[in-house]
Amino acid sequence: MPSDFFSRQSLELTFRLLRTNHPLLAHAVKQTLDFTTAVSYEDLQSAYTGEMLRNNEVLAALKAHTIGKIVSVLTDIGEEALRKHDLPPSHMTLLRSLIEDWVQLTEWVLQHTATDMQDKTAYQ
Repeated sequence: MPSDFFSRQSLELTFRLLRTNHPLLAHAVKQTLDFTTAVSYEDLQSAYTGEMLRNNEVLAALKAHTIGKIVSVLTDIGEEALRKHDLPPSHMTLLRSLIEDWVQLTEWVLQHTATDMQDKTAYQ
């Protein structure tokens, strides 16, 4: 996935996974889907064929704390599925890929969040 973009499909799948047991997180993801504009194909310069959103817009909509919570919840879902052996291998592969997408976004956030000594919430 291009480093400055996040897949709209990943957001949609995340919403579906979270909506039953984590409705507040699911709502935040849904709001992001509803109010974030996909990047034009020309701006992607053929780097990706699916609908993509700019990382900075996803961060603005969700905030770093919420992104971290999403990674945590998806990880918990994956660990539970591994413990129970209740997902087919193809679903586990999809879940692993989804978690990796969110981890990449988290790494992007850490690299691109400005260090501000006055802001006690800034990542350093």
